[in-house]
Amino acid sequence: MEITSLTAEEQALVVNADWLYLKNGILEKVMTLMGQLHQALEAAPVTKEFLFPDGLLAAGGKISRGERYRELPYIILDYPRLFSKDNIFAFRTMFWWGHYFIATLHLAGEEKEKYGHMIASAWQQLAEHRFQVYLLEDPWQHDFENGNYKLISAMSELEFKQLIDRRPFIKLAKPYSFEDWGKIIPEIVRDYTLLLRGLISIS
Repeated sequence: MEITSLTAEEQALVVNADWLYLKNGILEKVMTLMGQLHQALEAAPVTKEFLFPDGLLAAGGKISRGERYRELPYIILDYPRLFSKDNIFAFRTMFWWGHYFIATLHLAGEEKEKYGHMIASAWQQLAEHRFQVYLLEDPWQHDFENGNYKLISAMSELEFKQLIDRRPFIKLAKPYSFEDWGKIIPEIVRDYTLLLRGLISIS
């Protein structure tokens, strides 16, 4: 039986544990950051103002982690969160190794029907704040690669409204650079607030 050999680069890594300790330390810091973000979202005034679906806030937040979203480590915070067979109302923040943080508002079912018109009417504000809208039929891709998302500012108002109207779900999202690590929490809370305040008038 032929033994699979290592490349020179792999050989250099397999004898060096330091990079794994660094990786694990970074992921623990991300877990801490997600916990702090959960607290900040929970404490945001808009969280108290918004009329969420029954039981949504009582569910609290959920932090999950894994190693292989497109073969790279990730950590996800879902808060607020409602995921049922027929309805979704969720604000998801994702750390994706080697890329960026992603914050996403995901609505489906009754929640999409309730808020879709208001989102469609907010085209200009969403465009000005550099939000992107999800384009694919499968709602469970999370990143900005491979044409998953498009800047709302790159769409006409009519094109955006037609997309919102014909889809059974809506995902609005924004990336945040690792270079702005120290500002991640206030920036995400700001955008969370902006998104929910845009829906309050019909909640």
